[in-house]
Amino acid sequence: MYQIVQDCNWSVELGLGFAHKGPTSSTHLYYPSPPSGTSNLIQMENEILEELRRTRTLAMSLAKEVDVKNQRLWELERKYDETSATLGRMIAEKDRLHQAFADGYRSYFPSLTYQVLAEMRKMEFIGVHNEKLKLELECQMRNMHFMRLQNEKLKDDLVNQSQELEQQAKEMEKQRAKVDLERKNLLAEKEKVCLCINQLSLKDQNGFEGDYSLNIQLDALKEELAEKVDDLHDMETLNQTLILREHMSNVELQDARKELINVLPNVLDIVTIGVKRMGEVDQKPFQDVCLQRFSGEDWEVRAVEQSSLWQEKVKDPGWQPFKKMTKDGKLQEIIDEEDSKLKELRRLWGEAAYNSVVNALLELNEYNPSGRR
Repeated sequence: MYQIVQDCNWSVELGLGFAHKGPTSSTHLYYPSPPSGTSNLIQMENEILEELRRTRTLAMSLAKEVDVKNQRLWELERKYDETSATLGRMIAEKDRLHQAFADGYRSYFPSLTYQVLAEMRKMEFIGVHNEKLKLELECQMRNMHFMRLQNEKLKDDLVNQSQELEQQAKEMEKQRAKVDLERKNLLAEKEKVCLCINQLSLKDQNGFEGDYSLNIQLDALKEELAEKVDDLHDMETLNQTLILREHMSNVELQDARKELINVLPNVLDIVTIGVKRMGEVDQKPFQDVCLQRFSGEDWEVRAVEQSSLWQEKVKDPGWQPFKKMTKDGKLQEIIDEEDSKLKELRRLWGEAAYNSVVNALLELNEYNPSGRR
């Protein structure tokens, strides 16, 4: 930061830390301490950025923990399936032996043989083993229930961390907008002071050189202009810092989103929740239409075929059903309702299916545009 006292024939390049002087001017520079307001804003941005980093680290740690617990849960489920199959076979064998014993008992009771006694002992052993398997299954079921609860909690933690990152990014954007507005106001004030200096300089050149009060006023305006230039330089520096940190926070936010998107499918395999992936076509509208049009089990197959077909179209980068328009001074992409494929979709499958595909297109285009380009 610096302060300039000079004639009006000069120009300042913001953000570069130097001044050009005119042919009849002199420049004096010194570096005072930054304004307290600017220091507070920079400190606040440092705290927000550090919080973003801690939040992303926590999100990555939670994602890894979900992966480990999902692996353990998969092993428990595999063991449960094997035990269930073994138990089923043993129960069937027990029933068979019991029936054989009953038949043999009725047919050969007068001459009970060694073979029947052996079968009875075998049945007794199977009964004991079955009780043991039942206890193991109950233990595995309790473990699986506990793992599901843990996965649900981890999923909630990841969603909360993502929401916190979104909120912090919005706060940073608001602060940058505020700093930008203050910078514009300072620039306007600087131009106003410069205009006053020009007017007083003209009066001085037109025969008022000896007017002491005019010189005092001119010096005061020059001093005020130098202060405005200092403030403007501070705001420009802060604005550049905020732009850089906003970019860094956006990178942190995108990384956290990727972690959340990567871990949610694993959680969804274990616990059914009301969340779908970005850019995923909702199958329910197609299921509702197919249920009305087709009978028996065929409607489910038709619904899956149609939703899968439109999912592939949504991912196809060659299909761009968008048009550009300007809203609030910004160029935006919106859905082109006159697109031939979308019109055909609405005509054949109805408004709900149309909205499902449109929402998937907008989500994919907003959160993962590289997936379609």
